[in-house]
Amino acid sequence: MRNGWLLVAGLLGMMLFGCAGEQRDRFVDDPAGVLSAAARTRIENYHAVLLRDCDIHFHLTLLPKAEADIDAKAVRLFEAYRLGAKTRAARGVLLLIDPQGKQARLEIGYDLEGIFPDGFVAAIEREQMVPFFSAGKLGPGIEATVELLVARAAEWKDKGEGEKGSVAGRYSGGAGARTPIAIGSGAPEKASSPEAGRFTAAAEPLLTLEKYREALSLRIKDPELGIFTPETRRFFRQWLVTDAQQENEFRALSRNLSVAEVRISGARAVISFPVVQRQAAPYFLQRGSEGWMLDFAGMSRWIAFNHNNQWHFKTFDHPYRFAFEHLTFDRHGFPHEKAP
Repeated sequence: MRNGWLLVAGLLGMMLFGCAGEQRDRFVDDPAGVLSAAARTRIENYHAVLLRDCDIHFHLTLLPKAEADIDAKAVRLFEAYRLGAKTRAARGVLLLIDPQGKQARLEIGYDLEGIFPDGFVAAIEREQMVPFFSAGKLGPGIEATVELLVARAAEWKDKGEGEKGSVAGRYSGGAGARTPIAIGSGAPEKASSPEAGRFTAAAEPLLTLEKYREALSLRIKDPELGIFTPETRRFFRQWLVTDAQQENEFRALSRNLSVAEVRISGARAVISFPVVQRQAAPYFLQRGSEGWMLDFAGMSRWIAFNHNNQWHFKTFDHPYRFAFEHLTFDRHGFPHEKAP
């Protein structure tokens, strides 16, 4: 669930680093004007930063009319755009959306095939893109899909994935996946979970976070869970949560939970992780009459993420500041260890 607010906060935080000098026509092709001007600008800016800092050239094309063979169309456009030519190898990604034909395809460049295999791409489309598009959230769905691709790329950064480059002068060999879509067909329902009684506020902050991790593993999307503060329950009633977001956070939390640190001041607590793990943002909690509850509403208000999913504070004026006195922060709000 955390990636729902990560998307909003992350894109806003990313804008701090600016991309005014980039040529936007490298990143979005929307001849029918399906996207709003604001959504197009956000996506263009985000993709410009991905190219600059992550060496991934991501291009979005929305087709003005139905396409009989979207797979072949994707390959042709990939080569026409020369996606990957501006990277150190063939690190291009094309998201081709056919609103009239109710289909979409992610085409993956040669050098990213090992990071984004077809099965992973298909799951991202099915579990992330489709729910957003069904809810009529085209721009946010595109941004949320790219967010998870970036998270995946970050995991693979140190795994020694070798550069392959283009093959016989080409940048893609047809890797990727196609999925049916229906924009605006209806948002997924947030049904009450029959297991909600297991997810009540706990006596210790870490126990509440453990319950949240279990809820993620079971893909429970009930916004009324007792592990959430009342304000967080209202927040999640209005926010779209996808299986892909929950899977991504479950994996990240499982990796980092063993090194978590808890700091408590009165009725508030913070569970944080070593500052070198910059993608592992802290969790805020409040204590109520039943025990400790997660304050995602506060986290969305005060924490932002950049294009690499690294967290920083949007403001220092919040009641959880007590837990970060052992750190120093730069002018963008990113945490650092204090000099000895």
